[in-house]
Formats: sequence, structure tokens, C-alpha cells
Amino acid sequence: MKYGFASDRHKEFPPMVVVSIVNVCNLRCVHCYYSKYSKLPGYKRNYMELGLWKKIMDEMKQYPWSILNLGTDGEPLLHKQFVEFMRYARQAGVVPINLTTNGVLLEGDLAETLVREDLIDVINVSLDAFSPEKYKAIRGGSYERVYRNVHRIIELRDLHKADTKIQVNIIDQPEVHDEVEDFRAYWEGRADQVLVRTYYDATSVTGQTGGNVTGKQKEFEEIKRWPCQQFWRRFNIGDDGTAHFCVDDWFKKTRIGDVNKQSIHEIWTGPEYERLRKLHLDGKFCDIDYCSKCTEWQGMKWDYDYFTAMSKLLGKDLL
Repeated sequence: MKYGFASDRHKEFPPMVVVSIVNVCNLRCVHCYYSKYSKLPGYKRNYMELGLWKKIMDEMKQYPWSILNLGTDGEPLLHKQFVEFMRYARQAGVVPINLTTNGVLLEGDLAETLVREDLIDVINVSLDAFSPEKYKAIRGGSYERVYRNVHRIIELRDLHKADTKIQVNIIDQPEVHDEVEDFRAYWEGRADQVLVRTYYDATSVTGQTGGNVTGKQKEFEEIKRWPCQQFWRRFNIGDDGTAHFCVDDWFKKTRIGDVNKQSIHEIWTGPEYERLRKLHLDGKFCDIDYCSKCTEWQGMKWDYDYFTAMSKLLGKDLL
């Protein structure tokens, strides 16, 4: 396997920009650290400002190969300016746009607008269960509401003959392992794509990655560790503009820049990113404190990742 940039153009700008526009969520999923994080001293709700969003989009439009991915630290649809954000991104020519959502607010005028105005290319709904009982246990929300919303967004897409792709996903964790195949069988043929994800303990209570703190994580193969592809494929921006090299960093321990003051290009091509990339290529993972105990690297495969899933959905190679 060849590690590094898939294309010379990626040396100039990341192939995917992951943006968290909020750090709040309306669910308390058992596999997500948010329920603990939101109770920590010093936590404050934050919503990305429009000016910062425009700065990011204005830079992204110069690099038309880059994917915009919305999600991670909170539920994006909770941002009151969400539609305005997406309209600006479209006006800037940013394509494709991926939205990862829990689906609770994917309804009414908002759903109609997103589809009718073609504001999102891929809507990825995290469901994580098939039965009402397991959904309640895992996500704590209304199974009926969310499943109704997913069916409705598919209907709206077909009604408006929109190009929007609908993907649903489930995390294969012990509580729902027996539902995974039923989930897959039900949604295949309804949604455009079904994604079954492996469970990882991404963040412990100390804020350091790894450690199997819940005891739910599968034992991985004893294989030689490979470099984390995030350093060459993803650029992560928090709701306050903080740039960090790990998508699972809730505590800004992997901070590598500030998009309020710097360009994405400047940070991505800077000496610190290059130093970290070299350490990973040299196998010196323990020289980076946050990477030293990571277990999620086996899920960050170079030959099959979210680029592969999106490429299949959109019918073109995104790398």
C-alpha cells in the first residue's frame, strides 16, 4: 500500500474539509462522548458565525475537488442559519456537500428546502438501530419521528427529481449486532446506500484517544500499524474555527491552527503538518501523544474509507 497524497493537488489543499458548525446535539447516544462532554466544567454552547463560514467557503471554491463534510461535534441542523449557510456554499460553487445528521429535524419546510433547492448532495442519516426498542436504548429519541423523516426525504427527492443521495448508517455495536442484517435488508432498495460501521472507542474521559473504555470495542488483528490517512485526506474545523488534525478530538488537543486567522491552505501546507505526516510515515506514532494509544487507525483504511462510499454514491472518483 502506498501512503501519502493521492494526487499532487492534495498537497495544496485537503480533499475533504470536515466542518462542525455547532457543538450541541439534541440526542444522547450511548456511543457518543457528547453526553459527558456537555456536562464538563467550561463547556459552552457555540454556533459557528456566518462570517467564518463565508471565509471557509470562499477558500474552498478555489479548490473544486474538495468535499465539504458537515457533522462530527454536534447536530448541524440545530444551527438556525443552516439554510443560509448551505445557500452560500452553493453560490460559492462548493460541490459535493455531505451532511451527517441524526434526522430528528430533517422534516417540514427545512427538508423541502434542502431538496427543492438542491442544497445537499449526500444526506447521511445515522440511525444505529432497526427496532424501536433498540433505537430508544441507543439514541434516546423518537424512532417513529426519525424513520418517518427518512422515508419522507426519499419521497421528496423523488418528487422533485433531485440528485440528492440518501444514505443510512448503523454502528455494529453489541446492543444492536443482532439487528444489523435486518437493518441492511430493510434499507437496501429504499435508501441509495447502507453503511455498516465498526464500533470504536474514539475518546476516553481523559480526552485521549483509544483504550477501549467501554469494553465494547472488538479485538483488532495483530498487524503492523499503518499511517493515519487523516493527515493526507481530511482537514477538521471546529465550530470556533479551531483546526485540529484528528476528527475525534473533543478537547482540541490536536489543535494545529486557527481558520479565523489563517487560511486552510496555509495550515495544511505548514511545517507542523509536514512534521506529523513524517512521524506517521516513519512509524513513530508514540512521538505524537494523541496518536500513541489510538485504536481507530484500523478503521481508517487507505483502500476503503468514506471517500469510497461517497464515490460509489455519486458515481465518480472523489480522490
